[in-house]
Amino acid sequence: MTKAFDQVLFSGGGIRCFWHGGFLCEVGSFEDLKPERITGVSGGVLSAATWIGGREQDLLTVMSEAFALNDSNLDRKKSNFTPHQEIYRAVVEVTLDAEAIERVADGPVFEAGLAVPPQGLPPHLAAVIYGALYQLDQAVRGVPHLRLPMMAGLQQIRVDAREAARQGKLVDLICAAATIPPVFDVPSWNNQRVLDGGMTDKVLLPAEDEGETLVLLTRRYRNLGELGDRTYVQPSEEVAADKIDFTDASKVTRTWEQGERDGKAWLAQQRASG
Repeated sequence: MTKAFDQVLFSGGGIRCFWHGGFLCEVGSFEDLKPERITGVSGGVLSAATWIGGREQDLLTVMSEAFALNDSNLDRKKSNFTPHQEIYRAVVEVTLDAEAIERVADGPVFEAGLAVPPQGLPPHLAAVIYGALYQLDQAVRGVPHLRLPMMAGLQQIRVDAREAARQGKLVDLICAAATIPPVFDVPSWNNQRVLDGGMTDKVLLPAEDEGETLVLLTRRYRNLGELGDRTYVQPSEEVAADKIDFTDASKVTRTWEQGERDGKAWLAQQRASG
């Protein structure tokens, strides 16, 4: 029997987030775990939405097919010279049908994190500056909760994904949440220019943060033991997928399969310690 969790938090990580799907395929569906609160940043917002909507396997199939048809991460015909934005949105639109979106709308509290750069700072320049601070923070501190970007002026906002689903804006929210310039154009949300929420924190803590919490990561961190009594789960080794490589479908599959193996191992460990 899987331990009951009041909260499930999905970290960002681009295509590495397929580890989430494989892990939860073994550990439990949304109907099995039924947490009261769910959060996500970056690609973790898509992971969370497909988990709530029961479309994780569909996402794996659709994304793999899209990557199999794409042979380059560059496209001179696009405004930003990459195919990523169009591919990502098409995959999200195909995967999340009306029934899945309705499940999100009627589901538990679901918050998505976005980042807002200071006014007057060009968004693409902001992405470079805060991207560097994000990398530095992770390298120095070795934990998924960041400090430097927000200390330097980057703001974090949380969006009610259920309300976005009710308003027909869930796909827009998922695409806005995973924005890494210059690979993606900088979108607007509620008349604000926004960046990838993972630049403020790799894991979004719920506004109402209480109860047993399962945190799903996509990369390994060396100092997780310093983070208290939340249950942090990370890949057993570096996953096959590259964050923004949209050309190799096998990396998606191998990352999912590693999630499955890690899920089985984690369940065995939980049973042994319980």
